[in-house]
Amino acid sequence: MTEAGRARFGALGIPLPQAARHGRPGCRPCLDWSERRPHLAGRLGAALCSHAFGQGWVHRVEGTRAVTVTPKGRLALREAFGLAESG
Repeated sequence: MTEAGRARFGALGIPLPQAARHGRPGCRPCLDWSERRPHLAGRLGAALCSHAFGQGWVHRVEGTRAVTVTPKGRLALREAFGLAESG
């Protein structure tokens, strides 16, 4: 991870995952099974996901593996990462 990435995650209050010798990698791309689009995976992706749930940026769609980005999440992701809605 770059210094800019560390700073951005730190500013959001997302603790960076500790290095692991075995198991899940720290950060890697992953192709989403449903939308066929890449997303952040690994321990860093899991930390971001946990933070997004904890902050109310996303919530699970009952009975599925899908998640929905909340209005609060759309604003936070746009401010934090410059992400715009797709569609």
